[in-house]
Amino acid sequence: MGRVEIFQGRARRRWSEEDKRRLVAETLASGETVHGVARRSGVSPSQLFGWRKRFGAGIGRGVPAARMPGFAAVEIAPAAPPPVAEAVPAPFGLIVSGVWLPRAPGVDGEVAGVWLRERRSL
Repeated sequence: MGRVEIFQGRARRRWSEEDKRRLVAETLASGETVHGVARRSGVSPSQLFGWRKRFGAGIGRGVPAARMPGFAAVEIAPAAPPPVAEAVPAPFGLIVSGVWLPRAPGVDGEVAGVWLRERRSL
């Protein structure tokens, strides 16, 4: 059986800086948990978490505080309007006998028919 300590009254145990750092280092070892180290050493888990924070052990295992991910300032700007495509005029013309005949406004079907007959005779 391990060492047994009996505390009477509200006596507080004083941990040296070296002991605190040693216990924090134990929590960062592979396979160790803060609660396991705290239970074995007689420290409150919340106290051990506080020491980890104080000594820069961070939340992640083995990640120094300087390399811990953080938040970046973000400014949300209004979305840019989508680019406007140039208007393309719709094709204007006729389909006569399965042939597309482009037509200018004002040209009637009779003129287009004459043009088509002439074109077929070529």
